[in-house]
Amino acid sequence: MRDRSAHLLAGALFVGLALWIGAPVVSDPGGLLLGHPRNDGWNHVWGFWFVADALLGGRAPLHTALLNWPTGGTLWFIDAFNAVLTLPVQIAFGPVAAVNAALVFNFALCGFGAYALALRVTRSIPGALVAGLAFESTPQLLGQAYNGISETLSAGWLPLALLAVRHACRSGRPNNAALAGAAVAIATLANWYYGLFALLACAGLLLRVAWRHVVLCRQRDRLVLGPPAVRGLRALVIGGAVAAALVLPVYAAFNGSLSAEDAVVTRDPSFVRATLVLHNMTDLKALFWPGKFYSPDLKATFGEDLIVVIYLGWALLLAGLAAIPLVGRVAVSWAALAAGYTLLALGPFLYIAGDYITVGSGWIPLPFLALFEWFPAFSRISHAYRFGVGATLALCVMAAWTIAALRSRGWPAPLLVLVFGGGRVLESLYGSAAVFPLPVAQADVPEVYATIAADNAGAVLDLPVGVPVLARSQYAFYQVHHGHPSPYGLNDPMPQAIWLNRFTRFLVELEWSTISTLPAGLPWLDILAGRQAAIAGGLRWVVVHEGRMQPPQHARLLRFLELVAVPVGDSDGARLYRLDPELPVAPRTAQP
Repeated sequence: MRDRSAHLLAGALFVGLALWIGAPVVSDPGGLLLGHPRNDGWNHVWGFWFVADALLGGRAPLHTALLNWPTGGTLWFIDAFNAVLTLPVQIAFGPVAAVNAALVFNFALCGFGAYALALRVTRSIPGALVAGLAFESTPQLLGQAYNGISETLSAGWLPLALLAVRHACRSGRPNNAALAGAAVAIATLANWYYGLFALLACAGLLLRVAWRHVVLCRQRDRLVLGPPAVRGLRALVIGGAVAAALVLPVYAAFNGSLSAEDAVVTRDPSFVRATLVLHNMTDLKALFWPGKFYSPDLKATFGEDLIVVIYLGWALLLAGLAAIPLVGRVAVSWAALAAGYTLLALGPFLYIAGDYITVGSGWIPLPFLALFEWFPAFSRISHAYRFGVGATLALCVMAAWTIAALRSRGWPAPLLVLVFGGGRVLESLYGSAAVFPLPVAQADVPEVYATIAADNAGAVLDLPVGVPVLARSQYAFYQVHHGHPSPYGLNDPMPQAIWLNRFTRFLVELEWSTISTLPAGLPWLDILAGRQAAIAGGLRWVVVHEGRMQPPQHARLLRFLELVAVPVGDSDGARLYRLDPELPVAPRTAQP
C-alpha cells in the first residue's frame, strides 16, 4: 500500500510537471500551439491532419496531392506515430489540440518511463522519482518543444523499451522476450533515433552479459556461454525477431518515401553529411556550459529561429557520476552507456567553442564518422546531438543509484528528492539554454480562406515566397482549413512549379525587387502565357500576406495583381485574388 501511494504521488508529479511545461496552451489547446510560431510546429499540425484525413478516408498516408502542386508527391510524415496516437483528440478538437496533447503526453511519459526503469534497476522509489523528474525536464527536449518538433519528444518510450529488454534477458521467458521486442518496436516507430538508441543499448547489454558469463570448459579447452548469457541471447533473438516483424514493413515504406522520384522529403547521404558538418555541429562546450549557449547558434549564423539545446546539466552530472564511488560496478555499465551516447552526440568531427579542432591538415574525426560511412542506419542521421537524450537517460539511472546509496546511509527521502530532483528541474527550466516558459503561436486563420474552402477546386499560391522555410510553414496550416493544393513542400526553399512558370516567377521577382514601383514596361507576352499555363494547370487563388514583406514590395505586388486577377477579399492582413481564364487583360504600360 505504501508503494502504491508513492507510485501515485510520482505519477501526479510527472503529470503536474508536464502541465506546467504546457501551461501556455492549457487555457486554449485548440487555438494556441505550443512552440515558436516561426518554427516547425505548423508542419506538424499539417502532418497530424494529413495522417488523420487519410486514415479516416480509408487511405494509407503515403501520398499527397496537396503539396508540390501540380504533381503532388510521396510522403511519410515523420511523426505518424503520435498522429495516430492522438487521433481521438484530433477528431474531437482538431489537429492543433492533437499536437499539443502529444507534446504534454510525451513529457509526462518521459517521467513515467525513466521512473519505471530506474525503479526496476535500483529498487529505490526516491531514486526513481529523481530519475523521472530529471529525464522529463531534459533541456534538449524543452528545446525541441520550442522548435515544435513533436516526434523528438517521444523519448519516454526509450526507457520503457530498455526496461522490457532488461527484464526479458534476466527471465529468459519467450513471452517476456516478445514483449521486449514489441517495446523496442514502439520506441522505433515513435522515433527512428530512439529505436537506434535502444538497439545500441541492447548490443551493450549483450556484450556485458556475455563478458560476465563466459565459462571456460576445460574438458574441451574452449569458451562457452553460461546459462545467464544463453537466456539473454535467446531473449534478444526472440525479441529481435518480433521487433523486426513490426518495424521492417514500416521502415520499408518510410525509406521508399525518401527515395521515390516524387519524394516530398529526401535524405540524400551527401546532403545529410553536409548538414551534419555545416549546420548541425555539436559543440562540446554546449554539453556543459550553463546559460544561453547554443550549439550552434542558428539564429546568429543562419537567421533561423530554431534552437539547439544539448546541455546535460550539472545537477544531473554530479548526481550521476557520484554513483560510481558510491555503488561501484553496477553504475559503471550505465556510465559506459552514457559515455558512448555522449561521444556519438559529438558528431563526425570534434567541435569546441565555435570551431572544429584541427590537427595537422584536417579536423579530428570521431567514431560517429566511421559509423556514418559503414552503416546505413547512420547515413540518414542529420542531428547527431540527439544522442544526448540517450546520455541523459543513462545519467538519470546513475542519479537514481546515488539517491539509493544515500538513502541507505540514512538521508531522508524528501530531502533527497527536493534537492536532487527539484534542483535538476529548476536548472533545466531556468539555468540551461532552453527557453521557459515556452512560447506559443496563435492558430488564427484569415477569413479569406473560407472563400477558398467553399470553392470546388483550384490550387492556392500564398505570398511572399521569400520568408524562412519554417516560418512559411504556416501556409501549410492554412491548407488544413481550405483543403486545396499548394506549390509548397515541407522544406523546399523554392518550389520548381513557381520558378519555372513565367507568371508566378514574375510575382516572385516583384517580391524580391528593391524598386518601389512597377517597371514602365512589362513583358506581357510572357506574363499572359505563363498566367494561362498556370490556370490550365489548376492554379486559381493567390493570397498576399501584408505583414510578411516590406510595404513598398507589398504595394507593388498588389498593383500588379490588380491587372491580372480579380480581387475577392481582404481580411486579417491577407488579400485574396482569383485567377479567371476569361479575365480580359490587355498588354499595356503599368502606372506607378
